[in-house]
Amino acid sequence: MQETVRSVVKTWELDALEHFTTAFYYRALSTATMRMIALLGYQPCSRAAPWTEYSWTKFLRELRAGDAYHVTSGLIEADATSCTLGHRLVNSETGALCTTFLQRLSQPPRFNGRLDCIEWPDDEPERKASLAEGTRWVPASTTVVRPEDLDAAGRLDLSALIHFTSDANVQFQNALGMTSSYMRDNRIGYSTAEYQLSLRTAPPPVGTALEIRSTIAHLGRSSLWFVHDIFDASEDIPLGRLTQMGVHLDLVARRPSPVPAAIRERAEVLMGEPAAAQPSALPDE
Repeated sequence: MQETVRSVVKTWELDALEHFTTAFYYRALSTATMRMIALLGYQPCSRAAPWTEYSWTKFLRELRAGDAYHVTSGLIEADATSCTLGHRLVNSETGALCTTFLQRLSQPPRFNGRLDCIEWPDDEPERKASLAEGTRWVPASTTVVRPEDLDAAGRLDLSALIHFTSDANVQFQNALGMTSSYMRDNRIGYSTAEYQLSLRTAPPPVGTALEIRSTIAHLGRSSLWFVHDIFDASEDIPLGRLTQMGVHLDLVARRPSPVPAAIRERAEVLMGEPAAAQPSALPDE
């Protein structure tokens, strides 16, 4: 594997849970992707460069302010139409694996002899969100792609997209009763364990109006899975979907805690059917 990023968590990169926010993990992924695109034989600043069709991210350990980290990346496999990359984000002090990214790009390598395929221990996830017929969607984010949101190829950067969906997630949590004041007053947070991102088309350019509509796909004892659908608002065209799997987190104990009854009741209404009997989905729940 190639080292593609070496950096440190800045204090302004923390979220309300006081750890490295997911959008900045994705900024590291975007940087690693640009390094890998060059090794695959493309110019990262060219519109001909591949874009991310799919990614699966597992958050394994927290990073806090001042933590040093690095990313190593490699080519897992390739065919005639696409290629799959694997990235590992590691705490540079402890050597602990913090995050893994599995990523499928829209084009195959232009083979230049600089990369051999690596072994990757994780298969694609078996857990996938399914939505009931009566699922209700909540308008959760309205925004426009700005120049600072673009990657080197002039398309919406993955980190900016995750910032938008993170905003949508907070708005949706408020609709569930997981309000900002509830979370502050009770020292509660929502901690993301996995992301599954699928894009139908190349990320949009500057000036594109975006809307995100959100719902809930799973409710366990402490786990909640949110689904965020991303649209080109000007023509109501679906661009992609992000599934966010995480837990209702006690910030003092740094452990999952049960979802309160009032939040559970609102979630069940949005899911379109009672959800209280659904099993736990995450191993640390």
